[in-house]
Amino acid sequence: MPSQEICNKQLIMISVDAEHAKCSICLNIWHDVVTVAPCLHNFCNGCFSEWLKRSQEKHSSVLCPQCRAVVQFVGRNHFLRNIEEAVASGDLQWDALLKANFKAVPMSIPIIALSFVYQDILEADSSLKRSDEEVALLDSYALIQSNLVVRSGKKLRRKRAYPPLDEESDGIDLPCPQCGTELGGFHCNQNTIHLQCHACGGMMPSRTDISVPQHCVGCDRAFCGAYWQAQRLTRSDFHPVCSRETFKPISDRTISRIPDAVHDKNRHEQDITQRCIIQMGRTLQDVISEWIAKLNNREIDRTRMPLNHAEMITSGTHVCNDCYDKLVSFLLYWFRISVPKYLLPPDASKREDCWYGYSCRTQHHSDEHARRRNHVCRPTRGTNM
Repeated sequence: MPSQEICNKQLIMISVDAEHAKCSICLNIWHDVVTVAPCLHNFCNGCFSEWLKRSQEKHSSVLCPQCRAVVQFVGRNHFLRNIEEAVASGDLQWDALLKANFKAVPMSIPIIALSFVYQDILEADSSLKRSDEEVALLDSYALIQSNLVVRSGKKLRRKRAYPPLDEESDGIDLPCPQCGTELGGFHCNQNTIHLQCHACGGMMPSRTDISVPQHCVGCDRAFCGAYWQAQRLTRSDFHPVCSRETFKPISDRTISRIPDAVHDKNRHEQDITQRCIIQMGRTLQDVISEWIAKLNNREIDRTRMPLNHAEMITSGTHVCNDCYDKLVSFLLYWFRISVPKYLLPPDASKREDCWYGYSCRTQHHSDEHARRRNHVCRPTRGTNM
């Protein structure tokens, strides 16, 4: 671990003033930041969404508002967005971090430093702090939920499937099945914004005029399965379409195996949960269905749900496979803490609670500690109390 002196040096090296943390459209501090490529300039989601709409109505290409480079992609900047949310909510405990001499993983140091900078900017100039009404208005304009491919007015030339965005691509003309062909009464034009499916890499038009979901509520990533199923389109050699199993409503899912991520990957706790379910004469599907009903009825505190937009999630919400596993992990935690001790397997009921509970780091590198202490409990020590 780096010493406090090294940490302080790294903090000093990070210098960001208000002018470099402003959206060049509204001239205010970034809110719900999006980044455009290839120039990598940052803007408020709502501001750039309006710029994008106006640009595509009047021009064949979308230019960056700051440097006038042609924009090829735009996506949410989760790094900067997390800093904004942490400062706004006060979740980062500054004094505790300093007293602990930055006892955190080294990669968190830039986040802490930038968070200090962001907070200092707002404190130095109160006029930069937006009102709740301004934030609500800006959010109402925001259209960018995941990576968007911004097409120019050029004719489409390619007729093959394309890899996901993180793989090398030598162009931006990425056609979708509705580019030039009408399906379900809709076809793309030169102003259509496109989404790239996170699962298969295929393209689909971004549409706000339909009720078919195109983004996972849990992670905001785009998935095309539900959309193309509604258009009655199947996979072909020219156009990839992901399986319906990749992205579907929570209520349509079945489960027979405890996911690896449950109980923070503590296999001893997973085994206890499995034995507890069997001992009750139930199945994993029975338990999950019961707790999804509780979720629908607002009987569960959603504070620790590891998904975006937690308050919006119901049994009818479309989520991807990764987010469903996270939801199952969350529900099985609540199932376990609701089980009386006398209903637990004997070897489990005799264990003492770990002081650090579910946030214990020792359970990951000490199998003996993971086995001897109960970690499905709330912390009574540490910063996560």
